[in-house]
Amino acid sequence: MYVYKVTAGIWCTLSFFIVAGSFIAFFMPYWLVRTHDVGTEVQDPSFKENGTLRVDSDSACGMMSYCVPYSYFPAMTSLNFSSHPHLQRCPLYKTFDDIPTIFGKVSAVMFAAGCLILLVSWIFSAISLCYGYMCDVSTYLLISVVQVFCLVINGVAILLWTLSWEQDEFTCLGDAYCGTMKQFDLGECEMGWGFLLALASTGSIFLAVLIGCLSFFLQKRTEE
Repeated sequence: MYVYKVTAGIWCTLSFFIVAGSFIAFFMPYWLVRTHDVGTEVQDPSFKENGTLRVDSDSACGMMSYCVPYSYFPAMTSLNFSSHPHLQRCPLYKTFDDIPTIFGKVSAVMFAAGCLILLVSWIFSAISLCYGYMCDVSTYLLISVVQVFCLVINGVAILLWTLSWEQDEFTCLGDAYCGTMKQFDLGECEMGWGFLLALASTGSIFLAVLIGCLSFFLQKRTEE
């Protein structure tokens, strides 16, 4: 009789992991990753006035952050991270203007909006699960529709972010990062776990919608 509560519980749990995965992916830099040979000397347009940079780590680039592959500039001179917080190894973009390319800005806004809407929808699904009087067919249907909307905007955001790869101001272009890139062409980089998490979280929204709709039909049958 209450099978729909089981499916609703699965739906709520899956929605939580989708929200968590989306937020983690949004802020992590490991969407594009390049493994460097330690000791390689490269040029970074961001620090061209400081001469050659010596690589001592991997580089990475994400939607809201990136990782520089070195802690020395020019070669053999240590960075002072406490005095230069903007030179931290993996900084977040501090302001909207810091986000490179117009496609990157739009994709960041869309993905952030999708994450927030997913969080709100999960809160309502959790409340509906815990308090039976809120568990009606309209609740399941409404939240499922909202999740479909988030699936679309997060998917479009990821697609738009790949368009920024061809722009000159994209952070991960150049010898220190991914080399020459094009849309869907990773250059010298490879897909990192942050990118895979974003894709998995966005794709899982479709599964959550299916389970939400199943809960909707099972409850509707129970009430008939």
